[in-house]
Amino acid sequence: MREIRRAELVAAIGKPCAYCGEPMAVPTRDHIHPRSKGGTLAHGKALACLRCNGDKGSRTLGSWLYRLRKAGDRRADIVAEFIATRVAFARPCVVAISPEA
Repeated sequence: MREIRRAELVAAIGKPCAYCGEPMAVPTRDHIHPRSKGGTLAHGKALACLRCNGDKGSRTLGSWLYRLRKAGDRRADIVAEFIATRVAFARPCVVAISPEA
């Protein structure tokens, strides 16, 4: 992913947040892979509202998704879709398949 510049933040006002889909009054740059977990300043950012960026904090998307699902938060489906379609370095999910009867 490319770097998000200040002009893009200003242009994003009123556009939907990557994680909740609500119009953003205060768009922010979220490090998809947190810097505290080895992410870089130059790559892997998404435009997110202040609430979602603050709620995600320094968690990975997978860790945050787990918390959202556990809490029954409606953002869980949007974050799961974001991981599946937009994050190139997301780890594949392990799916248990039951044997046919």
